[in-house]
Amino acid sequence: MTEEKRTIHIRGTGHAAQIPDTVVLSLTLIAQNKEYSAAVKIGSQQVDMLREAIVEAGFKADDLKTTNFNVRAIYENEEYRDSTTKRYRQIFVAFECRHDLKLTFEFDNAKLNAAADTIAASLAQPKISIAFTIKDVDGFSDKILKSAARDARRKAKILCAALGVNLGKLLEINYSWDVLNINRENILCAESAVGEKNSFDFKPDEIKASDTVDFLWEIE
Repeated sequence: MTEEKRTIHIRGTGHAAQIPDTVVLSLTLIAQNKEYSAAVKIGSQQVDMLREAIVEAGFKADDLKTTNFNVRAIYENEEYRDSTTKRYRQIFVAFECRHDLKLTFEFDNAKLNAAADTIAASLAQPKISIAFTIKDVDGFSDKILKSAARDARRKAKILCAALGVNLGKLLEINYSWDVLNINRENILCAESAVGEKNSFDFKPDEIKASDTVDFLWEIE
């Protein structure tokens, strides 16, 4: 009768932290008009003005990427009375054309301030949100996995030493390949008056993330 192998199951937790090296400017343009075609036309003009602004700030027009585009009808509730009963009905207000775009570039305070100032002063009047992230997400994820492997092996050796046994060969690794969620610091920029220049010394905090991996070793 074959003797059943003795095993030890360990879950390793990996951590990594890195200063952001990339900026993502999220820009939202909203145009409204009672005519569908007019709302879309105004939205298109806003994008053209925004592209002109980023070119003025030293970027290429193609650096501006669309992340979402939507046109919807907006209604509001109007109160009225039917005999003695209070009722509400929807009244058409306008068509709303929404265009979400992003501008991604290497983090540099001077470049970020120039971009934010020029875009804020644009007649397109976009809503601006600044986020800091990491360019090499795969490399960042690799650091976490290596950390998890070291953590698991360290725990396994400690437990085996405490029990007076030896850690044998690695039998199995279980890992769920989910997309790593890189937390980003978001800053909402208030609208600036045309011609107003701002100078902010942005110092983004480290981006931190963790993950777990399960290991199964044989015990000798």
